[in-house]
Amino acid sequence: MTNPNGADVRPRPRDLDSTRERASHPSAPPGDRVRWTDRSGSWHYVPSRSPRMRSVEERALRVAPSPESVLILGETGVGKDLLARLIHQNSDRRDRAFVHLNCAALAEGLLESELFGHLRGSYTGATESRPGQFEVASGGTLFLDEIGELPPRLQAKLLHVLQEKKIYRVGGRQPLEVDVRVLAATNRDLTLDMRSGAFRRDLYYRLGVVTLKVPSLRDRLEDLDDIALHFFRRYAALYNRPDLSEPEARFFRLLRNSTWEGNIRELENVVKRVILLGGVENLQEEMSRAAFGEGDASAEPVSSSAESVDPPHSLRDVARSAVMQAERRAILETLHRTAWNRKRAARELRVSYRSLLYKIKDYTLRPAPPAPEQDSPSRVLP
Repeated sequence: MTNPNGADVRPRPRDLDSTRERASHPSAPPGDRVRWTDRSGSWHYVPSRSPRMRSVEERALRVAPSPESVLILGETGVGKDLLARLIHQNSDRRDRAFVHLNCAALAEGLLESELFGHLRGSYTGATESRPGQFEVASGGTLFLDEIGELPPRLQAKLLHVLQEKKIYRVGGRQPLEVDVRVLAATNRDLTLDMRSGAFRRDLYYRLGVVTLKVPSLRDRLEDLDDIALHFFRRYAALYNRPDLSEPEARFFRLLRNSTWEGNIRELENVVKRVILLGGVENLQEEMSRAAFGEGDASAEPVSSSAESVDPPHSLRDVARSAVMQAERRAILETLHRTAWNRKRAARELRVSYRSLLYKIKDYTLRPAPPAPEQDSPSRVLP
């Protein structure tokens, strides 16, 4: 679709507000300045300039009116939840509930109750009956984030619900019909999980009637300025810093010094820190700290032993190496502190048990061998 000037204009959903803003940097073509937001302003979607991301958006808009499930893939922090909301807002269910549930945030027992609800007395502490998120989202959309962390037993139950459109509350025997569109997202490679048996093949194909792969921010750098400007204006207003609402041109130039391994979430946090800690002059320092996993100036300096290591070929290698070393050290210290109780360590590290197991395998971590007993040969781990 084109406007009278011949510029390409993205379609505007019927119930969404659309505004045009002139970019503070001269490279922005006016036809791409359509911004979608919901009426309450609770979420904001910035359309992409990247050809790769535009094809994802167009595919999402085509499938939005249908009731079919969609599987959204992509690295952590690329905005999979925003794409899910975009699909919901362009569907016939836009006036009904959009429910977001993180499958990695709850233990299996609590997750089952959260999904399907429970009856009073069905387990210890269930003092009253409670509907699950499928009931809450009935007529609308249920977004299951981190679906790759769903335990196998609940995968089977979810598959049954998707096929039969009926749920059973925990402790209940009467089926309840639900009309829910399910959108799911994960940063995991589910094809590998299917081969290992960690994820059901039939559930994968049921969820992925349509699959959308969101590219990383480093693969869509055309969007860097627009997204950063959005965050800058948003948090300048939120933190009462109107003097920082329009960043100068060097702000955008400095952004390109980072590899953005954390994607849009990392960019958002960097902008937050810049606004909170004093402005654009601190941007380069804050980006360096973020790349090395440092949250603030109190972070411990890098060990001097690193100076003896041959330097990597690029800043990306430096950042990746530093992050991996810090992550490996944190996991190992937590495992030692918990006497290698991996479930407890996962809770302390605030990651899923399965994610911790993968990290232990990736970093080839093993418990230290016990001290040799007196007058006996040393024992060696298999």
